Amino acid sequence: MNNRSPRSADLSTPKPPFSLNRSFTASTVCLLKGKPYENPDHLFSILKDVPESAKLVVLPHMPFLECAPAGMARTTIPFKQFARKRKIHMALSLVERAGGGKYHTALLIDDKGGILGAQRKTHRLFNDDMKTGDDLPVFDTSLGKIGLTIGTDFYFPEIYEVLKMRGAEIITWHSYPEPFREHSAWMPLLSARCIDSRCHLITAMYADEKTYLPNRYKEGWPGSPWGRSMVLNRVGVPLADTGYAEGCASARIFLDKRKKNVFPDDPRDENIFIVSSYGDRKSLSPITRTHRQLNAPAIARRKRQCRIAVATVFPENEIGNEKIPEAIINIFREAEKIKPDLLIFTEQKCRIVNKTTDDILRRIGQTAKKLNCYIAMGGITNFNCTSVCHLWDRKGRLVYEQPIFWPYEDQIDLKVFDTDFGRIGAHTCGDLWTPLLDRILALKGAEIIIDPSHMCGPDGGWNETMLRARAIDSSAWVAVSHSNSSDPSLRSLIIDPHGQVVSASQFNRCGINYCDIHLDDKRFYYEGLAKNQPSNGELGMSAYFEGTLPLQKEGWKDAVFSARRPELYGIIPTTNEVILRHRGRAGHVKTMQKKSKVMIRPNHPLYSQRKT
Repeated sequence: MNNRSPRSADLSTPKPPFSLNRSFTASTVCLLKGKPYENPDHLFSILKDVPESAKLVVLPHMPFLECAPAGMARTTIPFKQFARKRKIHMALSLVERAGGGKYHTALLIDDKGGILGAQRKTHRLFNDDMKTGDDLPVFDTSLGKIGLTIGTDFYFPEIYEVLKMRGAEIITWHSYPEPFREHSAWMPLLSARCIDSRCHLITAMYADEKTYLPNRYKEGWPGSPWGRSMVLNRVGVPLADTGYAEGCASARIFLDKRKKNVFPDDPRDENIFIVSSYGDRKSLSPITRTHRQLNAPAIARRKRQCRIAVATVFPENEIGNEKIPEAIINIFREAEKIKPDLLIFTEQKCRIVNKTTDDILRRIGQTAKKLNCYIAMGGITNFNCTSVCHLWDRKGRLVYEQPIFWPYEDQIDLKVFDTDFGRIGAHTCGDLWTPLLDRILALKGAEIIIDPSHMCGPDGGWNETMLRARAIDSSAWVAVSHSNSSDPSLRSLIIDPHGQVVSASQFNRCGINYCDIHLDDKRFYYEGLAKNQPSNGELGMSAYFEGTLPLQKEGWKDAVFSARRPELYGIIPTTNEVILRHRGRAGHVKTMQKKSKVMIRPNHPLYSQRKT
């Protein structure tokens, strides 16, 4: 993390912590899955529970409602009447038959009963039996600007970034249960979708009339529909939640609510501490290309299993500008016993370019050669940047450098590197809070993403939530090294591609945590229909068998990345008024970059042996 002195600002007249302007009550509906419940009559019996004060209600995707464009007005009459009578906006999703196919179409009805707009689902994934639309609009309403998402749109963070940049303040998610239900990733993803988009998110789901049960594929259990229709605020905190049951949940939304900002140059006014991003958004240009264009062929490898080790020390033990502290040397000694393939350290404090710090880098390279492992370390000044992640290979050569992105206004190349066991990429510390950085690394083929961090964020728990979301969206392993802190939730972590923590450091102790991973293990996805279906019954576990168990297939990452629509993401690598709204004063780091030309190590001896 880069430190800088804040510019002077007039703080003599403090502003109130938040404004009460543009606030309203939002409601969401959770239906039960099943023929007795998937019909308009049952739906409107639930809508009776929407409070009179509500100004927006969101309904789940309803495949039981079908119409052609010409019949849209007739099919939606009951909904428009409800909206007009209750003076409420309504967002819903149905099946639209047109052009010899069908679309999943979300509609936005205003409080006068008129259709403000419609959006056809733009991404098709797995069991989505539908044609796709070609636009991601945002709709202006008297409540605020609203974007709409449906079903598997949720797995594409690019959609939420586009909606954000088009001005969305509220995003709806109209869901219908997938044939095989895996919900363990949804809470971190929900938080990330809100934080990344700076939007309130309103989700509308289905629940099961039976007790909630997770999936067990080999036993034939598809898992229960999740329920949990929610209203979440801009930082992903559920303000209202139906739980695992049908019903209605309501909460008051404050679109202009902000905390008191005590960082005048670099805004920190959300409910939790979020790092702004100042990096040149042209660095995100790869997001507008396909993964097949970005993902270079992998080198031939004999080894696909590796041991990842993450080092943890106290902040005072990090490498500075004089020598390698004894605590780091002890980590090297411990690594001799563990024999890792990759050893990751936190963001250091090596801020000066001189002979002494060059000698430090040389010693680290010698250690990498002695340990016969790759060593990654952040917080080393280079390339006019005070924090660059450096990677040494097993022969002690510097083979990869990735500058920190978020504090600097210059464009950088988000790079990956092929080790002898797999492809890796890196972000540093506050880069965690920049949407799509890790997604781009994964599109370029990164299987492991390393994060040398000083932990930018509200606390270790939120940091872990965002790291889990990045692992899920990237379908990659994520390994983060943090320094010890008084916060018990802040740990050095190794997270698998499912977003689950598989290794964590001990609280307040120096040492190494590690995990053996198999990079040929692929995430599953579920599609089609399995040949052998367990028999359904009315009682016991057989009551959970639905006769629709899909096939289990390897290759979630390729399937999702192939379903992206890069032609719709052109706005992402640009800077518009929405992006500027979340930034401080322009040029706050550029001047610092130009102060010293000795922030570059152009002729470092370790580079001379690098492979080109």
